[in-house]
Amino acid sequence: MWKSADGFIGVIVVVLLIVGSIATGSTIYIIGMITWIIVLIISKGRLPIKVTHFPYFPLFVYGIIISILASILNSFDIRNLIVEIINLSNPVLFLSIGAVLTLVCSKKNFLKYVIFSGMLVAIFQLYLLARNISTADSINSLRMSMLATPDIIPLTLILLMYRKNLKIDINKSITKIAFIITLVSFVASFSRTLILQLVIYILVFSIDRRFIKRNITVYLTIMLSAVVAYFFFINNSFGDAFIEKIVKSSTEVSSYSDWNQLSTILNNWRGYEVYSAKVQFNMNGMFDKIFGEGLASQIYVGPYAIYVGVNGMSIPYLHNSYYTLLIKLGYIGLLYYIFFLAINFFFYLKKSQHNTGYLLVIGIIAILAVNSKLMQGVVVMGHDAILLVALGYLSIYKNAQKTITSKV
Repeated sequence: MWKSADGFIGVIVVVLLIVGSIATGSTIYIIGMITWIIVLIISKGRLPIKVTHFPYFPLFVYGIIISILASILNSFDIRNLIVEIINLSNPVLFLSIGAVLTLVCSKKNFLKYVIFSGMLVAIFQLYLLARNISTADSINSLRMSMLATPDIIPLTLILLMYRKNLKIDINKSITKIAFIITLVSFVASFSRTLILQLVIYILVFSIDRRFIKRNITVYLTIMLSAVVAYFFFINNSFGDAFIEKIVKSSTEVSSYSDWNQLSTILNNWRGYEVYSAKVQFNMNGMFDKIFGEGLASQIYVGPYAIYVGVNGMSIPYLHNSYYTLLIKLGYIGLLYYIFFLAINFFFYLKKSQHNTGYLLVIGIIAILAVNSKLMQGVVVMGHDAILLVALGYLSIYKNAQKTITSKV
């Protein structure tokens, strides 16, 4: 028997956060469903009426409606439709989990669970590095043997950096140990995305004058880490390759290249995906441009799909989720998603003037916007699950405490 409900909830949250960082998308989604059911039972069927200021849910409803209409007018694959509905529901599920957790889990405990989970994920990342670094022949093969993009690591770092400002009650010695482990894992991940995420968090916290002293410490820490990383990378083959990848980042996502050469397509696949989406969109009629082709539609990339593990000539979604939404849900779906990000960003930016905790919300929204450009984004099952849970929790925590709820 569990000694307390808090202990049981803590285990549930930690398992979700760890699985959400190390498992495949489908596994994360299934664990998310199980977690949602358990937490809903613990909350006695209560649900916060509102999740985030500007809701995502209408986009999900619109996607289903337009897909049904598209299926009537055109032939479609029922399996593709079901999978894509699940993909589009990804933010609905994980935002809802975060929202329900506000009713059964205190904020100080929730943030501690995030830090504890992040440290465990960091340790696992270091284990993967130690196990595979001797056999890896390139930075790409080393990255493939490690966790893809554990969003919880930069989130954990920022919570540890600003723990006093965010009123996170953790022992100073434990904080130092957790910070060192997480920072080493962060550097050893060789992930451009994680670096960008941490930079975004720090920039967001830099806009608040109340954090001037803490920001100076953070900047000095970053400068020292950068110097250490430089001397490590400069005489290391993996380091040289990583620096080269950073330099070529803009080329990889650009759709303006000579796509007549296979090497160019494979080296800049994300850019080629966007190019293919643009071609397909421009060939669509006005109805499809405005309302979308429906969720069951796919993006034609030709015979090159096999190089990314897809049989056939088309892929279900892109690394750039803005173009994925443009093809599937048209201008309406894309604009709504942009409004979802932008309106929430500026709403919580204004609220952060009175409550510094909302800076985390702003940082998460900004990262989701960037991930939507560089990665598959939230519209793929399991993706960005950690960030969505944190967003669902932190964006409404105070309101939820005022019992603004509905019964399921």
